[in-house]
Amino acid sequence: MSARFRKLRDVFHSRQVICLWALLILTSSALAQPATPSPAAPVAKSAPVTPLPEAFAQPAPRSVADLKAIQDHVTKLVPQLKAVTVGLSVPAIGGGAQGSGVIVAPEGYILTAAHVAGPPGKPVTITTSDGKRHPGITLGRNSTLDASMVRFESTTRRDWPHAVVATESARSGDWCAVMGHPGGYQKDRGLVLRLGRVVQKNDWLVQTDCELVGGDSGGPLFNMRGEVIGINTRIGESTEFNIHVPAEVYTRDWKRLVAGEDFRTHSGAYLGLSGVPATTGEGLLVEKVQPGDAADRDGIKVGDILLTFEGEKIKDLAQLTELVGEEFPGQSVKITLQRDGQVRSVTLRLGMKWKE
Repeated sequence: MSARFRKLRDVFHSRQVICLWALLILTSSALAQPATPSPAAPVAKSAPVTPLPEAFAQPAPRSVADLKAIQDHVTKLVPQLKAVTVGLSVPAIGGGAQGSGVIVAPEGYILTAAHVAGPPGKPVTITTSDGKRHPGITLGRNSTLDASMVRFESTTRRDWPHAVVATESARSGDWCAVMGHPGGYQKDRGLVLRLGRVVQKNDWLVQTDCELVGGDSGGPLFNMRGEVIGINTRIGESTEFNIHVPAEVYTRDWKRLVAGEDFRTHSGAYLGLSGVPATTGEGLLVEKVQPGDAADRDGIKVGDILLTFEGEKIKDLAQLTELVGEEFPGQSVKITLQRDGQVRSVTLRLGMKWKE
């Protein structure tokens, strides 16, 4: 494990007690609804709930006072997050899909994951934070990036409580919170919040250590201002490997999603690994290999240092993700790597990203 990653893990471990507090402070009250945005735009122009405490700008809490400031801020934020987070039930062959979503416009538009919503034009049951069930319909989806939209069936109501979609991208180290229905909607338990940090971010994904479980898919990832910065998509086996679709994907494709388009924008090629820049300054140190995916099938191992991809030097995971995305699923690519001090060349066959 690299020194950089150990440092990140130390920071993450330091806030575990806060996660426990956050799970205990969920309430059912909702804040006043934000200002109404244009139906064509997912970004509302309302102000943050409160200024961020200085503790959020530090690498880790330094005192009990910092912990208390974080707890107080999250306590104030939770009612707003609950009011806009919904449970989704989509009937289908084999029992259907259960997941979560987030309302982002007063007209009732909801962001979720494509593997939860399925194809456009299908009925869906939407459960709001007060336990009420509402009929809805699935709208557009970008099936490659696992991004989808749902709306309430009624088009007469235009005062749904809704979240702000962030105008600034998430950054590594930012505090964040996941809200959803882990294990599916449960009336007696309600929504659950998990606090964490952004591990890394690129144009196609946000990785956090906010632990996800089944039922969280499609739910929102919030920053500490209560703005949506991502949507839950892939659940990792370890606490630091949880993947979210960036909010910018939805903002960019907003009109297509509202119009009910079923489309693809990225090749979908996928390696199935994660890592951090090697301490030597060259290559990517592999720290996680997803079982059964392309990297695992073709022999990439934890501890390998990936040096080049199709002749291009690898600097970090974001760059590697972009290089992979330029190829097509099923295509064979050449990678040079270092293992046990020896440099070798391997050929991998790329898999498909965002498998359902």
